[in-house]
Amino acid sequence: MLGVAFVAIAAFAWWIVWQPMTRDIAITRATNARNAVALAEARRRVEEMAGLARTALPTGGADARTDLERVLAERNLRALATQQDWKDGRVRLVFGAVSYDALIGGLEALQRDAKLRVVEATLTARVEPGTVRAEVVLTR
Repeated sequence: MLGVAFVAIAAFAWWIVWQPMTRDIAITRATNARNAVALAEARRRVEEMAGLARTALPTGGADARTDLERVLAERNLRALATQQDWKDGRVRLVFGAVSYDALIGGLEALQRDAKLRVVEATLTARVEPGTVRAEVVLTR
């Protein structure tokens, strides 16, 4: 009788204590692995941001207008720009209808090549899939 009670207590302890504990350990190890990956990615991004902060953004060529025209022509966006206004060192570009992918690629090229960055943008979806009406303000 004592043996049966001991076996019953051991089975009960295994079922109530040991089994949930081992399951929680496995879950914790998996969570720790995911957190380690996320932490490594966060550290990489922090180092990248710190490097960008240390590196001054070089100004483009002497004439921002020339750089803008060159990049727009290279990206085949010049014909799509319906309006271009310069005021106080800023340019306001309006694209009546432009592919979203072409716009994003053009803005990236303007930042990289002409050193013109977006300070204000308004994008409005159009009826045609993948196209937008864009009003973008750029400056150095």
